[in-house]
Amino acid sequence: MPFDSYAFLFAFLPLVLLGFAACARAGRRAAMLYLVGASLLFYGWWDWRYVPLLGGSLLGNFLWARLLGRVAAPVARRRLLAVGIAANLGLLAWFKYAGFLLANLDALLGVEWTLAAIALPLAISFFTFEQITYLVDAYRRRLPPHGLLPYALFLTFFPRLIAGPIVRPGELLPQLLAPRRAGGPLTAAAGPIANGLFIFAIGLFKKVVIADTLAPWVAPVFDAGPVPPLFDAWGALLAFTLRIYFDFSGYTDMAVGLARMFGIALPENFDSPYQARSIGEFWRRWHITLSTFLRDFLYIPLGGNRRGELRTALNLLLTMLLGGLWHGAGWTFVLWGGWHGALLALERQWRRTGLRLPGPLAWALTFLAVALGFVLFRAPTLERAAVVFAGLFGAGGLAWDSGPQACGAHEWKRLLAALAIVLWAPNRQAIVAWPWRSDLAYAAAFAALAGVAVLSLGAPAPFVYFQF
Repeated sequence: MPFDSYAFLFAFLPLVLLGFAACARAGRRAAMLYLVGASLLFYGWWDWRYVPLLGGSLLGNFLWARLLGRVAAPVARRRLLAVGIAANLGLLAWFKYAGFLLANLDALLGVEWTLAAIALPLAISFFTFEQITYLVDAYRRRLPPHGLLPYALFLTFFPRLIAGPIVRPGELLPQLLAPRRAGGPLTAAAGPIANGLFIFAIGLFKKVVIADTLAPWVAPVFDAGPVPPLFDAWGALLAFTLRIYFDFSGYTDMAVGLARMFGIALPENFDSPYQARSIGEFWRRWHITLSTFLRDFLYIPLGGNRRGELRTALNLLLTMLLGGLWHGAGWTFVLWGGWHGALLALERQWRRTGLRLPGPLAWALTFLAVALGFVLFRAPTLERAAVVFAGLFGAGGLAWDSGPQACGAHEWKRLLAALAIVLWAPNRQAIVAWPWRSDLAYAAAFAALAGVAVLSLGAPAPFVYFQF
């Protein structure tokens, strides 16, 4: 049930808010139980067959964390942690990477192993990482005392269940366990609901009005056809580069706004990433919860930057290669991660020279590098990526407006307007922090954003990150 669907906007969300308001009066336990039930309904809307998988994974990790908390011997605890992490990664590997692995073994060894098609459970990449953080916190004895119900809500909370932000136990469990107060977590109050609705409206506007209108210019170039002309290729690439930002950050805004309606604060996931002037800064602003997860649970354990420059470069490359593979079971994603890992390593060496680029040039090079990387991210195969790259460098000619869905003058004006928004307009955090002159202005801004977005719904394009 996508956030930008009529069913969610006019049925699920109003009913959940009304039911939550009633349950919240009965106490924290009733509110949590109600939200867990609503979240499982939300998850099962796509495919009920995977609700038992989510529930089984949830229960198994909860019990394993309890076991970790009771074992005192350091060696035994490390082994238990390793087994728990391996079990989570094994489940993810089976559903997401088994077909990819067998296909590559077939090509390498010349054998023909067959595997029945395995449907990818929704959100498995996200809740796998969250359960790993839960086990690590249990191993480090950082978890507050809690029962199964708070943990179940931590994992299944529907605003961020499908595509993040990736939430750590220390960010959400304390909110669920805190003493109840008016307007706080798990209480129904007008202020948080109004604030959440406004944040949600910003995200809905970004997704429906901006991201979805860019989608039609991407597929004709990236999915099929001959080498595209130069302007079509660059238009499609810029359209996807902007679309994925407005789409994913719009989803995050909606998730943050929804959580705020229940008095819960989620971590930020975007901070104007296309304003970055280096690749390192880009990753501190883009998909922040994933970036920090990769840093804390992969890059630092590998040694970080503590073992010399060569080892640091290898750690950066390996971290981003695995980060790319997390996004999808395909060589395009692996190479996309490797591209960013190599750029991070090269950028580190550049900083050691003490030289600095002018700000506009640093921005232009960073944005160009990020956009070129998105060719690998979006193209369905390496062969198609090569076709798109050929078009970007002029192999398809210089024709302008070469087809019904090509990027002509009108489309380029809209693309440049969207680019201007990401470069100079305030982001959602800044907008929400403005000292509004009156409640009327606040309500008018919400009504304008929500009204335009709802009127533009039509047939919304799928969220890009739902496939991960």
